[in-house]
Formats: sequence, structure tokens, C-alpha cells
Amino acid sequence: RTARPAAMASSDPSKAQEKAQEIMAEYERKKSEVRQYMLKIGELDSDRNEHSLVINTIKDLDPSRRCFRLIGGILVERTIKEVLPAVQKNLDGIDKMVKQLSTILKEKQKDLDEYTEKYDIKPARQMQQAQSAGSDSKSASKSGVLA
Repeated sequence: RTARPAAMASSDPSKAQEKAQEIMAEYERKKSEVRQYMLKIGELDSDRNEHSLVINTIKDLDPSRRCFRLIGGILVERTIKEVLPAVQKNLDGIDKMVKQLSTILKEKQKDLDEYTEKYDIKPARQMQQAQSAGSDSKSASKSGVLA
């Protein structure tokens, strides 16, 4: 026997809604991932600026002069000669990490953009702008998934 068309029609809206929810959940996951990479890069940029400031401050000082460095929450007394190479090494590591994360971020952003285009997802702000623009407001509200 074949299924009745009425029964199939009643299950389609719930499947469509379920599919839309899955699409939105994946979109939000991807958007959150991009945001996390951006935050991490911002945090590392701040660390990079601090390291550069320290290097620029102590590089011209007497290498035998004592200075203090915070290592794992413990303040340690060292000489500039000992500290400067370590801070420079940390700065180089931060630079390398920022470059790696930036590359990953570009890939994730591209993936998010492709996903957004594939499912015609429009952020709420963009939908409101389209509606307030006037002529295309009816077509804009009917197409796409609102994020």
C-alpha cells in the first residue's frame, strides 16, 4: 500500500522546520567558532604588544642590570641579559601562533560565508535593512533563513 498524501503533507512541515533548525544550529556553531578565533587572535595581539613594549624598554639598558619577570605567577629576579632573549623568544612564538590562527580564521570565515550563501542565511540586521529599503521587502522576508 502507499501512504496517504495527507499524512505525508502533515509530516513535511515538521521535517522542514527540523531541517531549518539543524541549518541554524550549524550556522551558529560555525559563527561561534569564527568568533572564538577572533577573540584568541585579539588576546595574542595584546600579548604581542606587551612583549614588544618590554623589549623596547629594556633593550638599551645595561645587560647586567637586574629586572623582575613573572613566571607562572611567581616573580623572579634575573638580569636583562637573561630576560631579553626569553622575552624575544616568547614574542616570536606569539607571532607564529597569530599567523597560524589567522590562516585558520580565514578558512573558517570562508567556510561560514559559503554556508551562509548555500542556505541563503541573512543576519537579522541585514533582513531589517532589506525590509526598510522598501521595494524588495516582500521578497527578502520570504527567502532565506533569518539568523
